[in-house]
Amino acid sequence: MRTIYESLEWHEVRITAHAAAQYIPLKYGEAGSRGPRATLIAGTHGDEGPWSAVATKMLCRHAAARLTGRLRIIFTANALAAEVERRNSWIDSPNPLDLDGVFPGDTHGSHTNRLAAALAPLITDSDAVIDLHGGGTWCVNAFVKQFEGSEQLAADIGAPFITKAPNKPGGLTTYARSLGIKVVNVEVGGRCGREIYWAERIVTGLERALHRLGVLALDVLPSPIEPAVHVSATEAIRAGVGGIFVPTLREDTVGTIVPAGTEMGKVLDLHTLAELEGFTAPYEQTAMLLLRPQICTVEGSALVYVIGRPA
Repeated sequence: MRTIYESLEWHEVRITAHAAAQYIPLKYGEAGSRGPRATLIAGTHGDEGPWSAVATKMLCRHAAARLTGRLRIIFTANALAAEVERRNSWIDSPNPLDLDGVFPGDTHGSHTNRLAAALAPLITDSDAVIDLHGGGTWCVNAFVKQFEGSEQLAADIGAPFITKAPNKPGGLTTYARSLGIKVVNVEVGGRCGREIYWAERIVTGLERALHRLGVLALDVLPSPIEPAVHVSATEAIRAGVGGIFVPTLREDTVGTIVPAGTEMGKVLDLHTLAELEGFTAPYEQTAMLLLRPQICTVEGSALVYVIGRPA
């Protein structure tokens, strides 16, 4: 059996980079010769990519004969950011740029502008774009961002929570949607003890989505693990002071709902370990969309949770 991964035809675009390398590759693989095209992009942010990339490769274990459409895969969209596990590239001048904020890019701009310009043509000829973010090196997530006109695509991913996507100027999915392309932003997984659980859950969601898009044939359409909960009024919770962050709620809690008053975590003084700040669930039903699952040192203003209320 020849798999989708084995059938990928690899392409490479050269992007200007730092002085030692001069150029770096933007590599993408394509499989399938006819039918609707779905483009899967991982690693727009360099600290989020590995988990989504691994999940996407797991999807590619399917037989190539099951492709009823065309599949384009970009495992690592932002290589310079990925190699240092940072959100953005380190060579933009004079200031760092968010790749997910500069589309459709500029061929004469800074590195990230040029990278977006190279990615843009890989978006414009797609029927659907699945932008895989996930948690990252310091957090784990469990939600998708839903765009108007692509509600079914968001539901098919099967994440615990669905939020309404903001209209982010220059965003990859915002740009794709402006062209009439179906889009979803997947914020699932990240560094934690349940990495493979979340990767497998992403795979199931991708299978469901690609089948409905007419790209992948399945004998049986997978059912959601549980119906997704639509969440409104999301809130980012940040540390009010720097110190040692000690989570009470860990990776088994992300993607669940906890009652008001539940202790979520605390910040301790770096020098004395006295408790400086505590975090408790504020809502009668507090949806845990993102959290830091490990003890770590944080700066004042560091993001520690994203929570919400069921709609």
